[in-house]
Amino acid sequence: MELKKRKDQWTKEDDERLAEIVLHNVQNGKTQLEAFELAATELGRTKQACGFRWNKTLRSQYSQSLLAVRNQPQQSMRSHLKLALTSFDELTEAYQSLEVRHRELQNEHEKLVKWLQQGYSLMKD
Repeated sequence: MELKKRKDQWTKEDDERLAEIVLHNVQNGKTQLEAFELAATELGRTKQACGFRWNKTLRSQYSQSLLAVRNQPQQSMRSHLKLALTSFDELTEAYQSLEVRHRELQNEHEKLVKWLQQGYSLMKD
């Protein structure tokens, strides 16, 4: 008797691709749920099927890799944080510069208003 192969049976390639997607997402600070959605689209399955396959079968096989990639995002997070702080510093500097220029313009405006008021007073008299 010949064994029937299910149409939806997971292949080794499917398993490897699912693991690759999950590990990549986790390494980049995304969730496993997001990975299951992406894998579902790519593998032509539901996100629930991908999640079940990962948790039931593959997670234990890839536990060391999963731990490794969970520790790696800190490095990329540091570079993102450094970029954000640099951007924040640049924005702070630009804001302070604008604030100084705004005060200068306010002073000029006040002088012009006084000058116009004096001119108006002289014309009235």
